[in-house]
Amino acid sequence: MGENVKLKQRFSLIAASSVAILSITAATPASAATVSADSVHRGSVGCFNYSWGDGSATYTIYYHNTCNVKPAIAGTTDALFDNIWCADVAADGKGHTVVYNQPMTFSSSKGGHC
Repeated sequence: MGENVKLKQRFSLIAASSVAILSITAATPASAATVSADSVHRGSVGCFNYSWGDGSATYTIYYHNTCNVKPAIAGTTDALFDNIWCADVAADGKGHTVVYNQPMTFSSSKGGHC
């Protein structure tokens, strides 16, 4: 009977250690996901919702036209030259554009036409 108690104690110790290791491992990806989620920027202007993520060489801006008309979305980046970008987007349309410098401002025109 003494051996059964020792086996149960060993099993309990092994089980507790395994649970502790699994808890630590499971917590690690959640922390990494939180860090990457902080680098996504979201906003809205006029008929558009937009988002973009921090990049090292390029920045991809995603946008969605939530209106029933064809407006244009435009913006500026922090570059000294060629800092303006623009896109005509159909009603309820989605799209993306790539810029080489960090986006700074966003605007929308109801008439469309970049």
